[in-house]
Amino acid sequence: MTADGTGLGGGGGPAIPGNPDPGTVAVVGLGRLGAVLADRIGARFPVVLHDSDPGVARRIASELVLPEVSSEELLIAADTVLLCVPPQETGKALTTLATTAQHLGRQPLFVNLATSVPTSDLPPVPAEVVGLKPVCQFTAVALGLRTVLVTASARRIGLLRTLAADLGEVVLGKEEVVGPANRAATKAALRACASLAAELAGRGLPPDLVHAAISNVLVGTALDYPPADDNPYTSSVLAELAAESDQAQREAGEALGWAAWANRPATPGGPA
Repeated sequence: MTADGTGLGGGGGPAIPGNPDPGTVAVVGLGRLGAVLADRIGARFPVVLHDSDPGVARRIASELVLPEVSSEELLIAADTVLLCVPPQETGKALTTLATTAQHLGRQPLFVNLATSVPTSDLPPVPAEVVGLKPVCQFTAVALGLRTVLVTASARRIGLLRTLAADLGEVVLGKEEVVGPANRAATKAALRACASLAAELAGRGLPPDLVHAAISNVLVGTALDYPPADDNPYTSSVLAELAAESDQAQREAGEALGWAAWANRPATPGGPA
């Protein structure tokens, strides 16, 4: 991969003072995250859309009122290309687009957003490629919640901060930590939702109330984490959790004590 700073044109929205402008942005891959990013970024910069499925591209373009273009048209128009395709397709999509861009005499910056695909593992191409890994879930982005995005590119961090200013904070770090963190958080959230749904359903609560408890109370509590010290309700729940933890530890200790007693060596001369 080569490092090239050319080909960055003017954008259609306000840039961060002192940071380069990403110019016209192409979003390639219009799944849930790609469509949400296009919508958010399109409020600040010129955006063009492309998807390998023409039907998906037409539908999202109509919903967002943004232009849908062919792969060649996007490379002619775009200064920055966001790769939002499925992880298993990222390498192939990058190779095809970068090779076509070279034939067209264009040098856009390619941005890899696939959290499970390290940028360093992508195939070498005749273009500059950087990673931008969001610690997020698409619904949170759609709701406007700010997050942290990680890049290993110190050279391009200014441009990426301008691009993602409405999404959250772009920090310099190891991109490969984001994928496992997102997956661990997803598993923990699904585990908590499933556990709460089972508990409330077992109490006879109707499905709509169970859904509200998950989507509003559970999620709202997570958004408020860590809780403020002056919240008496949360403080009482934390005290209850601490008491339950202490009780569980005592019970575990007692169980281990009984297990040790039951498995004690036989005493010579004792009862058979």
